[in-house]
Amino acid sequence: MKLDCEVIRDLLPLYAEHMASPASTALVEEHLQECEACRAELEQMQLPVPVQPEPQPDAPLKGIRTALRKKRILTAAAAVLAVLCAVVLVFWMGSLSTPVTAEEAGIWLYNKKEDGANLCVLEVQGENVRLETEGGFSWGKEYITVRAMRYTFPGLHAALTKLTGSEIVSTEIAVSRTQVLAVECADGTRYYSGGQQVERFIAGENPDGTVRYGYGTEEQYGHDFKKG
Repeated sequence: MKLDCEVIRDLLPLYAEHMASPASTALVEEHLQECEACRAELEQMQLPVPVQPEPQPDAPLKGIRTALRKKRILTAAAAVLAVLCAVVLVFWMGSLSTPVTAEEAGIWLYNKKEDGANLCVLEVQGENVRLETEGGFSWGKEYITVRAMRYTFPGLHAALTKLTGSEIVSTEIAVSRTQVLAVECADGTRYYSGGQQVERFIAGENPDGTVRYGYGTEEQYGHDFKKG
């Protein structure tokens, strides 16, 4: 049996490729019916042989190009992120401010004539203190509201307001003598009209139920009006 198996296994490659003679084929098939080991050997021969792809000569170059491309993308993304962070940081620094008291603001009020108009000018003399207009300025408004703020980086804030086209805060603001100027400070709101500091009084009620205010000195309005 051992000799028969050795002979048959020598014939198996030819048999598997259908190249054996009829006599050899008959001999192999007769043996395979009885020998499990030779059948297993034949099945192993008939298994498909995996084909290894031919190595591409430029494969290493492609890998290098891919790595360089990824590196460039990451570098560009990092640069864009850094620029965005820098812009956000600059705007944040430019908006850093804190309200100040009237004493810290160093409020100074004076009158002047300009182009024939009598103006009331309010100026702040505190270090890095600016007057920030609320809601924009208009000569047609009955009253103007400003905030006395100290900017941590006044130069940067002024540059950003010019860059964005927003209203530039200043150390002074001029209104007509008929307008009321409300200056919001950390220790309360002060009102100015006609070149002097005035008080706000509750002067009555509007037709829609809202409170109507008047501005002046206690001597002007008397003591019949409740201070607002």
